[in-house]
Amino acid sequence: MSLPVRQFSPDGKYCAYIGQQGKFVVYDVETSAVHQVYTPNLHLNAPCTSFAWIQTTGSTERTTPKGKSKKSRTSVAGQLLVAFGTSKGGVAFYSLATGSIERTCKGDGHTAPITAIYFNAEHNSDRIYTAGADGKVIEWSVSKCTQRKVYKIGVEKLTCVMAHAGSILTGAKQLTLWDCESDQPVRTLVGHTSNTQLLQPIVVGVDEDTAVYALSGSANDRNLSLWSITGEEKKPIAYFALDDVPEYLSPKLVGNKLHLVAVSRTGVSHYFVRDMGKLSTKKPYKASHTFEVAIDTTGQETKVVDRLPVFVATVQYSPQQENILLGYGTEAHLRFEQVTIEEDVKHNVIIREPVKLITGKAKDGDPKTKTPLVDEAEYLNPVTGNKKSVKKVEIPMEVRLENLSLLPDRSGAKTKSGQKNMIHLLVQGLHSKDAELLRLVFSNNDPDVIQQTIQRMPSQYVSALLNELSHMMQMKTVHVQTAVCWLKHLISIHSSQMMALGSSNLLGEFATCLGIIEYRVEHLNSLSRLRGRLGLLVEQIDRNKQTLTPEDQANTNVLVYQEGDDSDVDSMLGKEGIDQPESSNEDMYDDEDVDDVDDDDDDDHENNMSANRNGVTPFLRQNGHGAHQKDASDDDDSEMEVSD
Repeated sequence: MSLPVRQFSPDGKYCAYIGQQGKFVVYDVETSAVHQVYTPNLHLNAPCTSFAWIQTTGSTERTTPKGKSKKSRTSVAGQLLVAFGTSKGGVAFYSLATGSIERTCKGDGHTAPITAIYFNAEHNSDRIYTAGADGKVIEWSVSKCTQRKVYKIGVEKLTCVMAHAGSILTGAKQLTLWDCESDQPVRTLVGHTSNTQLLQPIVVGVDEDTAVYALSGSANDRNLSLWSITGEEKKPIAYFALDDVPEYLSPKLVGNKLHLVAVSRTGVSHYFVRDMGKLSTKKPYKASHTFEVAIDTTGQETKVVDRLPVFVATVQYSPQQENILLGYGTEAHLRFEQVTIEEDVKHNVIIREPVKLITGKAKDGDPKTKTPLVDEAEYLNPVTGNKKSVKKVEIPMEVRLENLSLLPDRSGAKTKSGQKNMIHLLVQGLHSKDAELLRLVFSNNDPDVIQQTIQRMPSQYVSALLNELSHMMQMKTVHVQTAVCWLKHLISIHSSQMMALGSSNLLGEFATCLGIIEYRVEHLNSLSRLRGRLGLLVEQIDRNKQTLTPEDQANTNVLVYQEGDDSDVDSMLGKEGIDQPESSNEDMYDDEDVDDVDDDDDDDHENNMSANRNGVTPFLRQNGHGAHQKDASDDDDSEMEVSD
């Protein structure tokens, strides 16, 4: 069994659990001593897989041993029994008074091992419910020791069961609420991503004003979920955060306040106090107090402090409300102690003396002990497995640190977080909305890492992750590519949880992402055409550069101006009847005529206007030389001299 079943008796006098090989161990809480150990005979009886305490209130019918045909009615009012669920699918009742199996229930039972038993001790009911790996829930009668009804839930392996007021709540990878009369599912509670291993009822109020809640914990989720059974919500109404996966729950209702004690896999006890009328799902509630037990190392050479893991913890059987009952140690030896809860101390560390059965260590010179070598590892394969001598392989320290993501990659890239650490960073970033943590997580574009991270992410963080991805899609193209990659894996992995939200809720979650995608797709055609044209221009420029040598590219003129020939000017002037002089350019430029430029400004202006009408624009040089016009005679003929 992956999770050992552990429960207190209804009066709190005993604490029992099913250990290895199906042994049933009962501890006396007052003396911290083993009261009974029941080891089933594997040849005759089947190992115990689950159990529940039953306090009988009436007479039961018990069959006599073989050889006797009569039945005797024995009064067992107030007798404390234990209902066992076996690996063969049957139910047997064990008596602490005799230390043996009193009777077994009649009926076909389950076709697979029983995984959970539920008995409502508060209502003094005569019924018990068992859930099996065959996907069935069977209702049994305690007084008659018979099978009453079979509920065929499905083919999935059930891990826990709870019944109340005509409804049955079954747990597997998801919690499902069933109606006992119609044998039909009422609704599915969405929240867990792995098998549910803990399920405890909480009843608030009496008679008509009764409200029923269920507290659950799964195998890979460190948060406890609180559900409303009498309401219509499909999601949890509150979360309780632990440091690791929960292994034991003990709720107690005082007035309208919930006192919850949970023990995690690391051996830490968490104590919560919350008002049932003021619960919220904005963020998981943190523990009001935590309790740890450490070993006293006074007088020892070692400075390492070992921890005694907390096995069970509860506030139901404390003589005072300010106390909590802790059972710490290992399955080989447990201690039970009442600890006072101090309001000012949030984290309580209890120091206790070591126990030889728990912390006994062999001496260095003991020949019966062997210390394993940490730095050396032996690898076996089908070829070398039958050989006597196996080559020892030493793993370099650099490779070990790279596996722990403490050193950068050999290529010189930045340090990357391991795949196991990505989910922790993502959850912490979504909880605290830390931009630096989210930037570190979203900087990874490896599809395999993204897929494994989303697979391990609890389903309650889907909505928060969608909001972050919607924000990223409004940024630059680089961030959009990363957001699309994360969004693709998120939809493919958590599609079942999203479909359970309903069409209206699902559309509200994806409204931002759909709007951004539609906007980008609308402008995709125009952007593609623009990209194609720019590509052609760039290719043409590159092609022209490739035809020129580097020397030609350096000597290439930036701007080239071409001046018209004199023949063109002569042809244009000839059309107007202007005779050109036969003198050369040297005769046109006289130093004496330079002084007469100012006197002939009016004539120059008229001649320039006539030249403009014929299509010729006068050109004036900025260095003092210009075009001159001389009167050759009194006639209308005029000369136009254009300097070179």
